[in-house]
Amino acid sequence: MATPTKRPAGKKVAPVSTENFTPSELVAHAILGEYSDLAPSVKRIMDSGLGEPGRMHAITLFQGALGVQGDPMRNPVMAIEAGRSADTDPG
Repeated sequence: MATPTKRPAGKKVAPVSTENFTPSELVAHAILGEYSDLAPSVKRIMDSGLGEPGRMHAITLFQGALGVQGDPMRNPVMAIEAGRSADTDPG
């Protein structure tokens, strides 16, 4: 299970406006807010070329796997492949 990366004291992160985010971007943002060290995996899913339905499916499978030891969807490649089955709008 991944552990959250702590920010050094005194470093502030500018707030990000999420009002124009797609549903999958909101999930990705939530993951990164809790586990900043997962940025490469989240980026891989978000940049996978899936349309929004597939991306949403993949990122939520990945998110759900974060607390489950041994879940194959913790691997972004597996989540992306599962997302392809739900993708009705290839990007």
